Amino acid sequence: MDSCNHEACVKKVPIFSDLDHEKISELNNLVKQKNFKNGELIYLEGEIGKNIYIIESGLVKLYRSNEEGNQYILRLLKEGDFFGELVLFKDEELSSSAEAVGECTICLLPKNELEKLIKSSPELSYKLLSAITSRLNKTENKLQSLALEDAKEKTMRLLLELAKENGIKKDNGILINLPLSRDGLANLIGTTQETLSRKLSELQKEEIISLQGQKKILIKND
Repeated sequence: MDSCNHEACVKKVPIFSDLDHEKISELNNLVKQKNFKNGELIYLEGEIGKNIYIIESGLVKLYRSNEEGNQYILRLLKEGDFFGELVLFKDEELSSSAEAVGECTICLLPKNELEKLIKSSPELSYKLLSAITSRLNKTENKLQSLALEDAKEKTMRLLLELAKENGIKKDNGILINLPLSRDGLANLIGTTQETLSRKLSELQKEEIISLQGQKKILIKND
């Protein structure tokens, strides 16, 4: 594990990005950096949380497992996202597992040291609380959509979210490089791989999308 000797990692997080240079330096001095390979666990559900994690590059999936070992994907996180923040101010078991999707670089902030910094900085405390509140709102919206939307609506919403996050603009639409397998994407929206594949085929027949192999989808221009 290497020390981050630059501010890039911390500044990628919106709640930290506009802090003054002194606060950024304090945070940066706390950070350690670690590289993970595809499929490597960052932490496991049930462990005691010791760090807050920032994604410097790559993707991370958060998931829970049932007794049969089946995964339920909670969130797919990208560069600049942070996670593990719910362990702040209390020693608690982690409620999910985190796994690298492809190669990724993670910056770790020791939670005990970050807690001290937050207590001395009302501005940072407010920003962190706002970010957690926003994340809870997104979780509520996702639960609502899972309950109320049909499979086709869920599929289209997923594609639009992926296009917004990492889509590549082309002359004829927006190209999406899928970050997960069909099974993983289906899991993310609470459906089955067979249902997702069927809905993708329907959208292609309607000329809304173009399937380009298993890993790429083009959302066509209107």
